[in-house]
Amino acid sequence: MPEQQTTTPLEQQPHDLETELSILREKVAFLERIVHEVPASIYISSLEKGVVWCNKTNEETLGYTLDEILEMGGWEYLYKIVHPDDHNIPDDSVDHYQHFDGAEFGGIFRAKHKEAKDYKWFMGWAKAYSKNQEGQVKELLCVDVDLSPQMNTDKQLAAALKENLKLKHKLLIKSLRQRELEVLTLVCKGFSTKEIAEKLFISINTVSTHRKNIQHKLGTNNVADLVSLAKEAGLG
Repeated sequence: MPEQQTTTPLEQQPHDLETELSILREKVAFLERIVHEVPASIYISSLEKGVVWCNKTNEETLGYTLDEILEMGGWEYLYKIVHPDDHNIPDDSVDHYQHFDGAEFGGIFRAKHKEAKDYKWFMGWAKAYSKNQEGQVKELLCVDVDLSPQMNTDKQLAAALKENLKLKHKLLIKSLRQRELEVLTLVCKGFSTKEIAEKLFISINTVSTHRKNIQHKLGTNNVADLVSLAKEAGLG
């Protein structure tokens, strides 16, 4: 009876590794195709340097290759494509992740292709992507979608801008300290400075100081604007 040939584990190992490597290559190619062909601009933005990587859709939508972006500098690129009146969006995202951890940040802004004269409307979202050794956010994963094809009416545009303003106000509210938030909540409910002092067991001067700080942080000049901003952000 002829001897039955068997394959030893060591002989099988190279074949198994080759198979796994082939499968891994297929997965990587599949994911790369999705990332570069998805109908949205995907990019990595460093809080220090600005854009440091982008997909092909981003390059096609705005006209700058990744090499061009890196050569001019990620922040200069952002300020070049984004409408001057909307520069607060990238600025606010940096401020947000320098002071808060974990929460996503989004906004509506205008940007244009390198060769175009007119700006298009985009909705963008950002999420913490990497952190430094101290646990602070270092880079953001950003996704921007061109809204222009969907915005065919002034009503739709107005609704989008209103939502953008609401998001911005929510971010401002988050910058307040706990005691300031308590004071603002009571202001929104119509309590006077004296009533707030009695309710929170603090002095009138302390309440006045809190109110001044709140006005400064939220950028409002009077109580009516302050209450309006807070209510638009969902407070009170």
